[in-house]
Amino acid sequence: MRYGVRAWLRGGLLLEKYRYAPGPAEELPKHSHGEYQICLSLDFPGVYGYRGTSHAVPVGSLSVVHPGEVHSARDPEERRSPSSFRMMYAEPDLLARAATEGAGRAGPPPFFRDPIIMDRPLARDFLRLHVALEGAAPRLEQDARLLFVLARLVERHAGVRPSPPPGRERRAVRLAREYLEDNLGRGVSLEELARLANLSPFHLARVFRDEVGLPPHAYQAQARVDRARSLLLRGWPAARVARETGFADQSHLSRRFKRLVGVTPGRYAKDSKNVQ
Repeated sequence: MRYGVRAWLRGGLLLEKYRYAPGPAEELPKHSHGEYQICLSLDFPGVYGYRGTSHAVPVGSLSVVHPGEVHSARDPEERRSPSSFRMMYAEPDLLARAATEGAGRAGPPPFFRDPIIMDRPLARDFLRLHVALEGAAPRLEQDARLLFVLARLVERHAGVRPSPPPGRERRAVRLAREYLEDNLGRGVSLEELARLANLSPFHLARVFRDEVGLPPHAYQAQARVDRARSLLLRGWPAARVARETGFADQSHLSRRFKRLVGVTPGRYAKDSKNVQ
């Protein structure tokens, strides 16, 4: 097989993951899309024909093609090893909303003067978002990662200057934190938190991260692990702890617990009993 592609939909986004086998250089004909095309080149360079010129696409770069704009793509050389990239197609309204929320005023969909973006932290966050949208990550994590990536994209590379937040955010963030702590066993969405806080999802995600130092999904995971520690010390079995604290299963709890605490739930409970 010369190449493989996996495609899926998440919340109005079309996502694709491509993997090309080694082989001769290929070229895609001119075409366009009705959405913004955002692509991460993982391990092989490319070349876009776009806006009347040729644009090199280095490994590790993000590229953005505007809705309706004709472009072509080709390999600059023979593929000597497997190559892969990840693609996202986002409706113009979604990017326009990200720009509006950032600037604090309504405006047109954002314009990216340079289609090739060399921004290693943003590329890393885009990959984490793409993986979260591909797998079974909680809805809150998927939503928060998406809004964070889009906000950073338009602020850093489309000239959208973030406006200072109004003064009611601290109370909104406190309400959101309390709600997450009171509902650790549930899959809370960012929309749900935003309605509670009376802010838009974009704005809540931004101010929550600024105020707390963590995005909502990371704060939720930390709170779940804190609750799990307490339950383990009371003698609860790990499988029951996982259900009570909202993890998908015991292995999910173990991975997250070890990442934050440094040991598995079983080791934590056993060592604590020995100390007692």
